[in-house]
Amino acid sequence: MPAALASVSKRPLVVIAPEFETPVADLLRDGVETIALEEITPTLAAGCSALFFDVDLSSHATIAAIRELLGRVKSPPTLIFVVERGANRHQQTTQAYALGARAVVARPLDMKALRAQIATGDSKPTGSAIAPPRSIAAASRILGASFAAIANGAPLDIQQASSASKELLAGVGQDGLHAWLEKVRAHHDGTFQHCLLVTGTAAAYASFAKLSDADRTLLTTAALLHDIGKAQIPNSILDKPGKLTDEEFAVIKGHPGIGADYLRKQKDVPKAIIDAVLQHHEYLDGSGYPMGLGAQEIAPIARILTVCDIYGALIEKRAYKPPRTPAEAIYVLISMAQQGKVDIRIVRTLASALNIHLPDEGTLSATG
Repeated sequence: MPAALASVSKRPLVVIAPEFETPVADLLRDGVETIALEEITPTLAAGCSALFFDVDLSSHATIAAIRELLGRVKSPPTLIFVVERGANRHQQTTQAYALGARAVVARPLDMKALRAQIATGDSKPTGSAIAPPRSIAAASRILGASFAAIANGAPLDIQQASSASKELLAGVGQDGLHAWLEKVRAHHDGTFQHCLLVTGTAAAYASFAKLSDADRTLLTTAALLHDIGKAQIPNSILDKPGKLTDEEFAVIKGHPGIGADYLRKQKDVPKAIIDAVLQHHEYLDGSGYPMGLGAQEIAPIARILTVCDIYGALIEKRAYKPPRTPAEAIYVLISMAQQGKVDIRIVRTLASALNIHLPDEGTLSATG
């Protein structure tokens, strides 16, 4: 259960749930007011400590109504959204974060635990959806907005993405990468978790490598947007709990090109970010995709992002495989470097950023 609920447990909590037969508020009963979406005003919203949206996030009319409401509230309260489990969960989670969700929980809820938490004001979070730190919340909003934008053919605000990247850099710097990544794992799963793990890793790399402020922002923004093309990949493939078929993998391999094509049409997106999004699955030996580029054809920022992307995938928690430890993930990358696929210098720098000690340079040679 989101920690955000505990923080508002002693104050009014408004639940907006007009289209469900058994709204959350009816189950909570005491101390909870239910109001239909069409009845709430900006003044009422501003006076709430939290808005718990139990609505149909697959409805364009509902999404538009929520966006219009929040746009008229100068300082919106904490926003918590309920989403359905199943095939539409990914899309609904994307929409929730695009609207500014502080936390997302999936139905069916553990109503006994929720009722007890609100009654006691227990500050210890229960369940997997924990209200994230500010840096993760900011990055989540941009991810949600970006995925929703490409899915709906809407424009992307690259300046907001850059601002979120700077906030993420600060968050990773303050918490340390390992602690920050654990918070990501506690709050997200699937594509969102992966994107944030990769972005946090890229932020730690950029800071340790002492890249310029501009290059740090470029790398972390590219990492945040690197899988944006997956917004147009069917959820049945994205969320499949097992190995993809050859046909499904062929569909997945289209996401770098989809993302890059979309970004080219947007205003003021730096070429370095577009290159990184397009090339983050290319390998130095030409065995990557989508174009099978060789070492000299791959942009420097893409080389870094590729290593961070692989690291993020290896440490990610998935239903069908346990995550690798940071050291295990680094040694997988070393093996790939020795095969000529990734740059050993980038792997060594990432290892140092993670405080993982490697053998001397001479024992880990690879072509870069």
